[in-house]
Amino acid sequence: MKFKKNLTLKLLKHQINDEAFKTEIINLISSNSDTSGVAKIEEKKIFNNLLNVHKKIADDVMVPRGEIIYIDKNITKKELIKIINKEAHSRMPVVRDNLENCVGMVHIKDLFKQINLKSFKIQSLLREVIFVPSSTPVFTLLQKMKKKNIHLAIVIDEYNTVAGLVTIEDLVEEIVGEIEDEHDKEEEPLYNIKSNKLIMDASMLVDDFEREFEVSIPEDLKEDVGTIGGIIFNIAGKIPKKSEKFKINKKLSFTIHKVSKRKIIEVVVDGVKVK
Repeated sequence: MKFKKNLTLKLLKHQINDEAFKTEIINLISSNSDTSGVAKIEEKKIFNNLLNVHKKIADDVMVPRGEIIYIDKNITKKELIKIINKEAHSRMPVVRDNLENCVGMVHIKDLFKQINLKSFKIQSLLREVIFVPSSTPVFTLLQKMKKKNIHLAIVIDEYNTVAGLVTIEDLVEEIVGEIEDEHDKEEEPLYNIKSNKLIMDASMLVDDFEREFEVSIPEDLKEDVGTIGGIIFNIAGKIPKKSEKFKINKKLSFTIHKVSKRKIIEVVVDGVKVK
């Protein structure tokens, strides 16, 4: 245990650029681990993640702007309850008109405590957020959020507009892997066939989409986005309307099947074969 603590501190305090140093760390993990089986494999994964996370910046781990679920500070209680019931987010940014005017965030626990009060005002529940450049190293951001005890960061691009958001949980998951709790939903299929149409969840990762359907999306469209919905949002420059169609190449296209005011939910995919 002492070995693990010392190694973790060493990794946290230094930027790891030297290949020899990386090799030394990996050897230390192998020779000093006193676990076996699945535990040993998981331990190596965590330390390998620690090595790789030094290369990452906020832009690599953020939720893209087009997928951010946010609340307007003047939202009615009825509308707020609808969002809470629909979305599985513990923290949501609160804005004045748009994301460029984020005034803070609310935690779902705080909302539940006061949602039934006659004098309910979302402004009274606001918690602080921080604003960081998209080029901020992940470890720098994690340390900053931990020091200030702030769990949500708004990521700003070079044009001083909101590019995405990062929660402290996102950063921790980069090291230890995905964290699931008792409220997480069981994994559901991201696409299905209805009336001979391939209908897909817009949150499907681009890498998974390409691998699943053996297609390739142009590199310039994949830049800075992680999901199919993110690609469509970037092409449209806004949240598109239902039935709008977006051609990716001569064969592949996406038609908006289901959309809310804040994000693309489902798309109809044309030009791929289902295995």
